[in-house]
Amino acid sequence: MRVPVLIAVAGMATVFARADAADLAVPKPGEPVSFVRQVVPALGVAGCNAGACHGTPSGKNGFKLSLRGFDPAADYKQLVHDSAGRRVSVADPDQSLILLKGRGKVPHEGGIRLRPGDPADAVLREWVRQGAKTDPVDLPAHARLEVRPANTLVRAPVRTQQVTTTAHFADRSTADVTRLTVFRSSDEAVARVDANGLVTFAKTGEVAIQTKYLNEIVSVRLTFVEPDPAFRWPDPPANNYVDELLYAKQRLLQLAPSELAADTEFLRRTHLDLIGVLPTPAEAEAFLTDADPAKRDKLIDRLLERPEFADFWALKWADVLNVNRRAVQAKGAYLYVQWLRNHFLANTPFDQVVRELLTASGSTFLNPPASYFRSDRKVRKPDDLGRSTAQLFLGIRMSCAECHNHPFERWTQDDYYGLAAFFARVKDRPDPLYPRLNRFNLGALDIFHAKSGEVVHPRIKEPQPPRFLGGEIPVIGPDEDRRVALANWVTDKKNPFFARSTANRVWYHLLGRGLVDPVDDFRDSNPAASDELLDALAKDFADHNFDLRHLVRTVMRSRTYQLSAASTEANAPDERFFSHAVTKLLSAEVLLDALSDATGVPEIFEGTKPGTRATQLPDGDVFHHPFLKAFGQPARETACECERQADSSLGHALQLINGPTLKVKLIAPDNRVGRLLKEGKPADAALRELYLATLTRPPTAVEERAALLHLASAPDRRQAWEDVHWALLNSKEFLFRH
Repeated sequence: MRVPVLIAVAGMATVFARADAADLAVPKPGEPVSFVRQVVPALGVAGCNAGACHGTPSGKNGFKLSLRGFDPAADYKQLVHDSAGRRVSVADPDQSLILLKGRGKVPHEGGIRLRPGDPADAVLREWVRQGAKTDPVDLPAHARLEVRPANTLVRAPVRTQQVTTTAHFADRSTADVTRLTVFRSSDEAVARVDANGLVTFAKTGEVAIQTKYLNEIVSVRLTFVEPDPAFRWPDPPANNYVDELLYAKQRLLQLAPSELAADTEFLRRTHLDLIGVLPTPAEAEAFLTDADPAKRDKLIDRLLERPEFADFWALKWADVLNVNRRAVQAKGAYLYVQWLRNHFLANTPFDQVVRELLTASGSTFLNPPASYFRSDRKVRKPDDLGRSTAQLFLGIRMSCAECHNHPFERWTQDDYYGLAAFFARVKDRPDPLYPRLNRFNLGALDIFHAKSGEVVHPRIKEPQPPRFLGGEIPVIGPDEDRRVALANWVTDKKNPFFARSTANRVWYHLLGRGLVDPVDDFRDSNPAASDELLDALAKDFADHNFDLRHLVRTVMRSRTYQLSAASTEANAPDERFFSHAVTKLLSAEVLLDALSDATGVPEIFEGTKPGTRATQLPDGDVFHHPFLKAFGQPARETACECERQADSSLGHALQLINGPTLKVKLIAPDNRVGRLLKEGKPADAALRELYLATLTRPPTAVEERAALLHLASAPDRRQAWEDVHWALLNSKEFLFRH
């Protein structure tokens, strides 16, 4: 019976070891060295099979290894038989090229990788000395990797934590593989981990320590706290479970949240986040003078029912669904966005929306979601559809598993091509009702399910059966549409990814950063800010039949959402745990609409009906609007939220300081300034309306005095008002969501 041994070291966290587990990093005299269990992991620890070294698809200098050792058979062939076997010398192990280069005895672009005392050096040398043999065919397979400790809290003065790994094999034997494991930290600013699994903490925070042995990856979560004697939890009230769960994490990490946002800040933020529209001066006045303590909740409810909510959230999904005229044609883009808008308007359960999308067939002009399968004049490739589906609805980036098993995650080539196989029988043909007219109008495609079609696995050269992520192979009849099985699995309430991914995406759009960030990059080595909160949001979402408005309402009613963007000295460094509101540049369409609303001059988009807002455009590529492009309107060519650029640049400044879009609106005779002058309003009343229309607040006393002084002393009254408005429109307060 195995007996765990706990070793306590002064000034360090507990080190775990097993009294009887053999250390595979130390070859034992008389015991054969296993190529799979020891040599392949040793190459990984030395970095030889990393993507920047011989693990690159083309290898380095004629020597190619499988990335992170995902194909041991190919690696054995390369080491022992390739290049006439010159890489190993059984007669004189120390003259083996693999050792000479690794030790730096002969020129090696990768530098010294094997040093005396390194487990990799000892394992490789002993393997060669024993004849560089392959493993017996009945060698028990690796079953699982045990990592200790599990998720752990470490408090100063302890500043280190040893992480150990134990391999369990199919015959129930075990071995210590700590020194044959590749370790990575998710945040080296918080903690670093060395090659032996010793974690050293630098500051209060949380990290995931990823361990990789063979093809298994396991992550553990470590939290480090350096107690601050001056810290006092302010005990803020919790509006709902969102606050309760996030407060637990903030309190543990000694992050006191900021105060609530003022009504002016909340009013503006809520309008921009929910409907992408600034409140009017009348709406602002009504809200700011309302004494009802429930007015914030009531405002959220009103905005959720406005048609602009459907417009704005259709825009968000159109961005990542590749709704652009190059892929789906101009008519297809308009119909696709209208289909999305109608579902958001009706608050269709989101699982139903996704099932309709993944199983759509027929004409791309008569059944708009069929455009999901279209790319220009043909159907999208199965692997592209599998990749996009995983990223959009499961929050998983699968691209790295196309050519090899994912180097840092559990996803394999079998997962990648198994997902693609669900789309292998999606075919297309021209729709005779909407034929191609010319090279600019390719007409519609008819998307249909064919009776044949397979995805061939590139490594084994055989058809890959449809397979859910994680390994389950569903039973699908030969004439059944494989996509139905996939759609049902994706949207199942028991699916571990769908509800969490969607909840995280909604959180991202409302708070400016995902609980998991990037929003579509769920992996063990990219931990959520709060697993407990993400799980609770996902469960709540699923329990309410994937009601998107319920999810949005829950998040926005939380005190966390309503915090001020003004940080304190203590929480200013926090960019992960939502102790204060996130400040970010308005998106291109929202900013252009805000300029139009603030100035009272609507933007005219060629080919659209009057009154069309930028957030209602079906396809930005149709119009090539210079302002929208300058502020990061995406081309919609990928399924990634990252395609929409949100960083400020010199181009932004040029557009706002002297660009034609703003200039035309400022000098328009009948704009807001012109109307205020024509109405003859007193200067202070006109200034209040200008501030409310632009910044959603009245001017401060200092601002009012400065503006009125400028207006009174300027020879050209109209020019003076334009100066004031130009200054407001170029302020960070206007340009940023806060």
